[in-house]
Amino acid sequence: MNTRAGMGTKHKTEDRDGEIGVPEKAVGMFQKTTGLAADVRPVPFSDASDSPDVRVRITFQGTARHYHAAVTARSTPAGIGLAVRKLGGLSQKSLVIAGHIPSGLADRLRKTGIMFLDTAGNAYINDPPLFIFVKGNKPEAPLCSGTLTRAFRPAGLKVIFAMLCNPGLENAPFREIAGVAMVALGSVSVVMNDLMRAGHLSDMGTRGRRLIRKEELMGRWVTSYPEQLRPKQIIGFYRAADNTPRDHIVLAPFEARWGGEAAADILTGYLRPRTATVYIKKPVREFLLKNMLRKDPHGNIEILRAFWTFEDRRTSPVVHPLLIYADLLASDDPRNIETAGIVYEQEVAQFVRED
Repeated sequence: MNTRAGMGTKHKTEDRDGEIGVPEKAVGMFQKTTGLAADVRPVPFSDASDSPDVRVRITFQGTARHYHAAVTARSTPAGIGLAVRKLGGLSQKSLVIAGHIPSGLADRLRKTGIMFLDTAGNAYINDPPLFIFVKGNKPEAPLCSGTLTRAFRPAGLKVIFAMLCNPGLENAPFREIAGVAMVALGSVSVVMNDLMRAGHLSDMGTRGRRLIRKEELMGRWVTSYPEQLRPKQIIGFYRAADNTPRDHIVLAPFEARWGGEAAADILTGYLRPRTATVYIKKPVREFLLKNMLRKDPHGNIEILRAFWTFEDRRTSPVVHPLLIYADLLASDDPRNIETAGIVYEQEVAQFVRED
């Protein structure tokens, strides 16, 4: 364990996946680890997607310091990224409260200026003259069992993605949903039952089915996708001969579209992409030959198989904005997370509004 308290500099951020008890457990462990007085306070209810979940008060040298905090039980880059976006970006008076944050992720959060507390007593606070960095603590016991339902495993994530991108699809026959989501028919029934039990799908009898609490469902999707589904879609990393892939790569004949940073740059003009992500439906061999791409594990072009059959009605050469949003959040890069907020407000919010 590495602990320091004293002088420092800089600031942090927030998110939420909200497991009950996470803030109280994290603040309690923070007090135990550092010896500083701290408590959790509620915030006024807000419908805004970028509002904190709780407030944290830390007393240092006789002075109370107050922080807005977003809560996530999923200690992954996407979970942290969603929390940061919820706080509206990095600030010296904001932090993330999470489940156990391993040492490697703690170092990355410190490097990118994201303050945090976790339920194992690890913490990073950089609010001069208060500076605390604790990492390496292991959780005493899991806070909750948290078994992952089928809805948030690969087939379920495909079904949820198809329904979020195609409002009203939840009312279609299961066979149609299975075809759009590229999953087995039996998977749809299991996933729909899971969503009903989780409170994300309402059966209204003769009026059909309706997705509810869609913003929360979307949040669970974007934090599960990078861990459960995305790795299975990766074909590989490649490099273009001219090192400027987006300017010269041909997409259309191969049913390929930009994702991630490249797509976000097209939508917002706010991000200079370091990696060009391509989602492709047709066999990749012809695409590689046409664009003269060579395999390179450190290449700046990432190619993934598309996992949907529906066509986006937009003419833009990018994947659905929900997928762009998820790719950006999973990168744990502050600039990408900031851009994710723009993509959310401009493109994604319309898909999660309640009817």
